[in-house]
Amino acid sequence: MELIPYLKERGLRITPQRLLILETILSLDGHPTAEDIHQSISFTSLTTIYNNLKLFVKLGILNELPYGNGLSKYEFNHSKHYHVICEACGKIVDFKYPDLIEVEQIASKLTNYDIHHHHFEVYGVCSSCQNKKNDSKAVATNK
Repeated sequence: MELIPYLKERGLRITPQRLLILETILSLDGHPTAEDIHQSISFTSLTTIYNNLKLFVKLGILNELPYGNGLSKYEFNHSKHYHVICEACGKIVDFKYPDLIEVEQIASKLTNYDIHHHHFEVYGVCSSCQNKKNDSKAVATNK
């Protein structure tokens, strides 16, 4: 992704901190928190990171994914997709599915709302956490 044109298209002033924050999000696997970003670029204050993340969300550059404990995770707002979230470790995995436009149309018809978008999440336990649970059971059974 070409970050400078992306920011300019949205009328955002290009600063080294902003570029670094966005480059860090691109380089980190998954959906990083502000704290994850700060660990990667600790010479930038956490306040600066939070302020820029808030601005990026407001401008539609990033999506904020609020998940428990008051922490949010972030991702680029570049394609429509949904999330499956592990209830044990909080890991988020993206998956694509045909737009659920019918849900928006039905909601609009039933409520007379002008629907702008929807949010859909699926919760479960990831394979790593399942394996840890199974390993724990196996150890307990062998005692």
